[in-house]
Amino acid sequence: MATLALRGLSKSFGTTQILKQVDLSVADGEFLSLVGPSGCGKSTLLRIVAGLESADEGSVEIGGVPAGHLRAADRDLAMVFQSYALYPHLTVAGNIAVPLRMRRLTAAQRLPLLGPVLPGARSRGREIEARVRAVADMLDIAHLLDRRPGQLSGGQRQRVALGRAMVREPAAFLLDEPLSNLDAKMRLQTRTEIAALNRRLGTTFLYVTHDQIEAMTMSDRIAVMMDGEILQLGTPEELYDRPADIRVARFIGSPAINILPAETDASGHVLLCGHDTGMRAAAGGRIAHLGLRPEALAPAPHGPVAGRVRAVENLGSDIYVQIGVLGAESPVTVRCAPTVSPRPRIGETLFAAPVGRMIAFDAAGKAVPLVRAEVAAHV
Repeated sequence: MATLALRGLSKSFGTTQILKQVDLSVADGEFLSLVGPSGCGKSTLLRIVAGLESADEGSVEIGGVPAGHLRAADRDLAMVFQSYALYPHLTVAGNIAVPLRMRRLTAAQRLPLLGPVLPGARSRGREIEARVRAVADMLDIAHLLDRRPGQLSGGQRQRVALGRAMVREPAAFLLDEPLSNLDAKMRLQTRTEIAALNRRLGTTFLYVTHDQIEAMTMSDRIAVMMDGEILQLGTPEELYDRPADIRVARFIGSPAINILPAETDASGHVLLCGHDTGMRAAAGGRIAHLGLRPEALAPAPHGPVAGRVRAVENLGSDIYVQIGVLGAESPVTVRCAPTVSPRPRIGETLFAAPVGRMIAFDAAGKAVPLVRAEVAAHV
């Protein structure tokens, strides 16, 4: 196990800057996800940690030791790729055993015919087989050891790729969008297994994904990346409840947060669609937008948020209603209980009122703390 520390990493390809002075620390045994849209630099960052790319500026430390001068093979890191990168001519057992054979057997001992009869080859071979079997049992793929990758499902191939990484007992795991090729059901099952694997092994995981649901459900902490920078680093709860930037608020959460125009009146009260919210900006900040999660809005006989119903999505446990609101950047989503009566219908006007946390942002998109107006009046 090891800590990872990235300090001031910058990387450009030609005239395009991919990473901009990135700082990031991953604690020993932590599961940290890098999440962001495609092209934001997260995979490049992972490849620099792995030693597959070099940084233009900055440093990488593994376990407190500078690693910039080390080859990828010498960094004691295991990487799981999006494409799995399995050898099609080898069995599952052979694929999992590759890292151990390369490390524990000499070049002569790896020869197909002569190698097994050389001194020490058989005992080391038995040790490798035992380790492969133990990892396969842990991942529930022991019954697949004699099959080849072409005979496996996507989820099974993913487990083999994980097994090949695990068998080395590395200091840390680097995973680059490993679930993107799986169907929805298999993604759900596999992300649960990966999170459980992290808890069982206690090894550091640095996980790259563009899927914020994966990051939210698996991670101890999440780093949100956009345009080569880390916008915010925190727990899933912190990013969901207290986004520091409007871009983080928009990216984290499903369904997406509602961003509504807001303003501050002469007395400092925050107005939502012209209605007083009973809140004020702390320290006299100026408000330009209010963010409300779908669950922070509920149907009401009269409310500040109103518009015609554009869509109704009945998911059984929840009903999501989308309404067109004047001034909103996109349709506003309201979560309704399945017992709501009468059911909203397309074309009707729906009123909604805040029933949960409001998140305020200034004109630059930075979060502004809110306090209740009566509390602010006594400060």
